[in-house]
Amino acid sequence: MGQAREFQASGASVVMIYPGAAASVQQYASAFITGKTLPDNFYFVTDPDLKTVNLYGLRWDTPGETAYPSTVVVDRQGIVRFVKISHSHGDRSTAPEVLQILAGLK
Repeated sequence: MGQAREFQASGASVVMIYPGAAASVQQYASAFITGKTLPDNFYFVTDPDLKTVNLYGLRWDTPGETAYPSTVVVDRQGIVRFVKISHSHGDRSTAPEVLQILAGLK
């Protein structure tokens, strides 16, 4: 999270959603976040039984996967300003890409 300060300076809140089966999502999410400290404007939540994933059609139905890596920027009025749904791990949004979108919202 090298650009955490830039996200904070932009006034943005960053929500990371960890999807998984209800019986195990908390255990896996805890293992993922253990030893990490999130900045004040970053939030880490779970998505038991992929409810959010399924609601938005983000299910990556491949063995060992749960959801397509996705980035959504929503402005303060609740308008979606940017969406990127990646169909591979290597095609994710980058922090500079999202920071540029945020800069354009000011």
